[in-house]
Amino acid sequence: MKRFWTLLLTGSALATFSLGSCAQAPSESQADLAESAEVDSNEAAPIAPEADMASDVSAERSQTSRPQLIKRAYLSLGVTSVEDSFEQVRQIIQQQQGDLLSLEDSGDRQRSLSFEMRVPQERLDLTLDAFTELGEVRSRSISTEDVSSQLVDLQARLKNARKSEAALQELMGRSGEISDVLEVSRELSNVRQTIEQMAAQQQNLQTQVRYSTISLSLESAIASTPDQPAVSRQLANSWRSATHSMGSFTTDLLQIGLWLLVYSPYILILLCGAVIVRRVRLANRG
Repeated sequence: MKRFWTLLLTGSALATFSLGSCAQAPSESQADLAESAEVDSNEAAPIAPEADMASDVSAERSQTSRPQLIKRAYLSLGVTSVEDSFEQVRQIIQQQQGDLLSLEDSGDRQRSLSFEMRVPQERLDLTLDAFTELGEVRSRSISTEDVSSQLVDLQARLKNARKSEAALQELMGRSGEISDVLEVSRELSNVRQTIEQMAAQQQNLQTQVRYSTISLSLESAIASTPDQPAVSRQLANSWRSATHSMGSFTTDLLQIGLWLLVYSPYILILLCGAVIVRRVRLANRG
C-alpha cells in the first residue's frame, strides 16, 4: 500500500506539473514534484520532469528550423464597379484555394464591400498581387507574429502530460482500495482535460500558421447617383400630396366647427352679457 501511494503521489506531481506549465506557473509545479519525489526515495526513483521538459524543448527547437509565423494582411481598394470586383474577388479566392469567412455590404450611396478570407500562407503574396490589379490601392499592411516558441513549449508540455497520463493509467490497472482508485481516476481526468486543451491550442496555432488571414475592403470610386423618377410619377406624387393636404385642412375645419358647436351655449351667454352691458352704458350716457 505504501508503494501504491508513492506511485500515486508521483503521478499526481506529474499531472500538477503539466497543469502548472499550461497556466504559466512552472515554479509551483516543480516544488510539488520535489516534495512528492521525496516521499519514498528507497522504493521510487526520483523523477526530474523539469530536466525532461528542458531537453524536450531543446530537441523541438533544434528540429524547428523554419519560423512559425502567423500573417495577417489588410488591403483597401477603390474600384469602378463593386459588383464586378466582387465576382473577381470570388474567382481569385477560388484560384488560390482559399476560403471566404465573412462578407459585409454597406448598401449606401458610396457602396463598399468588406471581406475576410484566409488563403494558404505560401499563396498570400500571389493573392495580394491579384487583388491590387482590381483597382486603386488606398491602404495596405501586413502584420506578422512569430509563434515558434509557443508551439515548441506546447509540444513539450504535451509530452510531459502524456507521460503523466501513462503513469496514472498504470496505477489504475493495479488493485487497491476504492478510495485510491477514485483518487487516481480524478487525477487522470484532470490530466486528460489538460491534454485536450493544449492539443486544441496547438492545432489552432498550426492552422493560423498554415493559413493567412486577409481583410479586404472594396469602395466605389464614384458615388452612385440615385435614379430620377419619371415626370408622370412626380405629378402623381404631387397630386397625392395636394389631396392629402386638402383632406387634412378640411378635417381641421370640421373639428373646429364641432368645438364651436359644443361650446355655443357659453358663447351665446357671453354675447348676451356683452350686449346688455353695452346698452346699460349707452342708457347712462343718455
